Amino acid sequence: MKRVLIALLLSFLTLRSAKATDFATEMLGATFKFFHPDSTSTCVLVRREADPALYLVTCAHTLERTKGDTATLVLRQAEEDGSYSRHDHTITIRRGEQALWTRHAKEDVAVLKLEGELPVKVAGLPESALLDEAGLRASGVHLCSPLFVLTFPERFEANGAGFPVARQGIFASPPLLPEKSHPTFLGDFTTFAGDSGGPVFIPGEGDHPRVAGIVIGQHHHEIKTTSAFEESTVKLPLGMGIILHASFVRETLAAAAAAAPK
Repeated sequence: MKRVLIALLLSFLTLRSAKATDFATEMLGATFKFFHPDSTSTCVLVRREADPALYLVTCAHTLERTKGDTATLVLRQAEEDGSYSRHDHTITIRRGEQALWTRHAKEDVAVLKLEGELPVKVAGLPESALLDEAGLRASGVHLCSPLFVLTFPERFEANGAGFPVARQGIFASPPLLPEKSHPTFLGDFTTFAGDSGGPVFIPGEGDHPRVAGIVIGQHHHEIKTTSAFEESTVKLPLGMGIILHASFVRETLAAAAAAAPK
């Protein structure tokens, strides 16, 4: 009887260990703040199969607005006592006038291959987590399906260690296919500066995340007021984020790998 109880206890502990990482926690482990005084974005670190390098994925417009040769990647280190420490790591994004990232030919996404080891170990999100058209169809998502997003709205961090903020929404428009004809769809959540590049994801098989796209912008309504002495324009957010399909991230990832020196 004692042996049976011990076996049951070990099985329970093994099951708990196997379920220690859920789809959101796994996504959290690959999502980071990427900033410069000129521009701030959210980024995802991705690994390709048979490629040991990490690739930084974010919006092209945030990199293009960043002046100078470097930007800062905010990493997090898990400590033995369960706490986390913050590590601001400098990343080279240009050499002179030459941009080191690869931009998609048409869409607002860029990928930067990271050189060398990071000061903090990052597993990275597998490329297979980025949904292509077949994966999106198989996922069964549709209008009003739930979605999740991790970002840094208005540079805001969840805590001193630099964690992103999680929010929940729905597909505010259907993710139409083919993606070449319909490159973006809408999410029912308010977006802010700093959200650009943030992953929009859903739970997938085995409780792993599946990325449907990245945040690239927002919709707003302009109210213009004119008087004898003043003209003003107020922009009101409509609470809808613009999301670029993850297939374009995959395309840019492949282009960045091909362009990188061997």
